[in-house]
Amino acid sequence: MNRGYAGFYRGFYLRSSYEYAYAKYLDYYSIQWGYEEQVFNLGYRLYKPDFFIYDHNMNVCKIVEVKSKSKKETEKALNDLATIQRKYGIECELVSYDELRLIYEQLPFTLTSTIDEWINSNSTTISKVAFGSLNGHYSMKHREDTKKKIGEHTKRLWETDSYAKQRMLEGLRKSGLSQKGKIKIPREKRICKNCGACFTVIRTSTKKFCSQSCAGKNAIKRATEVYVSKRERLHVEIRNYIILWSKLNKDVILNAKLNKISTILVPLLNEIQNLFGVKDLRIISKAVFGKDLGRKELLKFMKGVCNENVC
Repeated sequence: MNRGYAGFYRGFYLRSSYEYAYAKYLDYYSIQWGYEEQVFNLGYRLYKPDFFIYDHNMNVCKIVEVKSKSKKETEKALNDLATIQRKYGIECELVSYDELRLIYEQLPFTLTSTIDEWINSNSTTISKVAFGSLNGHYSMKHREDTKKKIGEHTKRLWETDSYAKQRMLEGLRKSGLSQKGKIKIPREKRICKNCGACFTVIRTSTKKFCSQSCAGKNAIKRATEVYVSKRERLHVEIRNYIILWSKLNKDVILNAKLNKISTILVPLLNEIQNLFGVKDLRIISKAVFGKDLGRKELLKFMKGVCNENVC
């Protein structure tokens, strides 16, 4: 699912190129949408779907989950979506790679170019630093039996999968070779966006840096910026959730004793771990106060919420 290529689009932190492709499709048709906006209690787990589609009155009319080719993940998502549809009465849909291919047949741009656009965007991060010499498999050669298997698989795709064939042809064009005659595509000089050095590439190349080192440094810089932004957003979400949880459990919080804090906080901490993947109380405390102040101060904060001393 290209999960390594996560990044920001229209203020949303999308987790894959497929999600970006679906978001771009929605924008092309001016469909109103939101991303991971609500958590659903399915009875057996808490679930936060990907896309929320809105009608003209800005009411949610459909929920869409975007998944890769993984059969296990697809079956799990279908079960969760069916539960939401049955329990909450909202239409649900799962969009996988195959559905995206069909959707993009009606668009003036290809799915391949859209995925490449996302991967090469300055808004995406992570996996880019793993190319070239930074990759653990760099300079390692395939065994002969492995080469044979790759060749057989490629031949089958070429003969039976027209979309895969299209991607192979696009790869050939990007490499600077046309299929007939292997004619070189003209080159051009560019300036590295990291160090300012001049380098030469084919005109169709998306390369923006003179070396993998520069690309890696830029990716690390972007990853740091995204991490900081994501952390700040996560802290806001955790703090807002603690406020909401406190109000929903007002009687329990107001009657809580300072010598029984753990018993009171366990349900809240479990829910925060399920929803946000955070179980360290120090991080949760920082989300609320900006620094680690401990359990007692957290409980006092929650009591303040119940007494409407915190907005």
